Amino acid sequence: MMHFFKFVIPIFIIILKVVSCQSKGQNVVCYFLCGYGLHVAPPELLDGKLCTHLNYAFVKVDGDGNLAHWKKSLDIDKRMFEKILSLKKANKKLKVLISLGETPPQIFSQVAADSTKRQKLVTSSVNFLKKYGFDGIDVDWEHPNIVDKENFIHLLAELKLALKKDNYLLTVALQSYPTAGYNTTAISENVDMINLMCYVFYGRWSKYTGHNSALFGSSLETEDERNRRNTAACLQNWLKAGAVKDKINIGMPFYGRIFNLADPNNHELHSLITGVGNPETLTYRQICLNYTNYTTVWSDEQKISYKYFNNQWMSFENEQSIMEKAKYIKSQNVAGAMIWQIGQDDINGECGQKQSLLRTVNQYLLNN
Repeated sequence: MMHFFKFVIPIFIIILKVVSCQSKGQNVVCYFLCGYGLHVAPPELLDGKLCTHLNYAFVKVDGDGNLAHWKKSLDIDKRMFEKILSLKKANKKLKVLISLGETPPQIFSQVAADSTKRQKLVTSSVNFLKKYGFDGIDVDWEHPNIVDKENFIHLLAELKLALKKDNYLLTVALQSYPTAGYNTTAISENVDMINLMCYVFYGRWSKYTGHNSALFGSSLETEDERNRRNTAACLQNWLKAGAVKDKINIGMPFYGRIFNLADPNNHELHSLITGVGNPETLTYRQICLNYTNYTTVWSDEQKISYKYFNNQWMSFENEQSIMEKAKYIKSQNVAGAMIWQIGQDDINGECGQKQSLLRTVNQYLLNN
């Protein structure tokens, strides 16, 4: 009998661990853009239970390494900090971070290269978190170049050392492809999470139509395009560069991008364009409300839709494409998803369910 228990108890413990891991949801990291206009949602309309982490965008960094309000009139005067942090009342596990961004790359570069300025940034960050009650720092330094490579790591390592004393989180937002300015292995060692911006694969530099955020590549694309310009390639390229899988949140955009067709009769993928639309980007809410007269085409190869009408061609996300991305994220066993940004969802449910895209993400990553 004792021999029986020697075998059964360890097996039982293993089963419990497996069940526990399977029942644990993945991250849903939501960026909230503070500002004005159609891309911004009032915090009181957001459902805090739909995110595991919420990154408040943005707080700026000045040339001396101090944190500075991007829009103080909103942060403080309009009580945006207070309103965003109040979402934690409905979700006790929600972590709210400030995202350091909207800062010229040369400012980040200058601060990271100077040990005194780096320390000023570290001290300023800790003081900022304590003053307002946030849970951590997200560093959105986009496009560091090769001379910034090691300085970026010095900055992250010093932030990590200071933040962990009070159990604050440190995360980074990284572009869709690992360029020479990234020491990916060292970045992974120093942060809690990596938010990959797996979008903006085609834009104003493009010569023909292409998806802003396709899940997979297209047979119409070149080999180089297939190896870079889709979400699956984004993940694989960062993994090859040394990113730690269980720290990665795969980004998905809640907006669409418009191109002007050179010939309205040629409206398929990889059709020639003359430039981008005006406006260049639209929120999911704008698209679902105002562009119903456009013809919609689903690409089963790339798992995303596009719309066209006259000389306008639009790549956009909808519930179907977001579902496919969420299923992919789950299948890859990465940390979770990142959303840019939740104010672009159908917040009021004018096209269907309120925050339908974010709820679709939740259905596959938090509720399964």
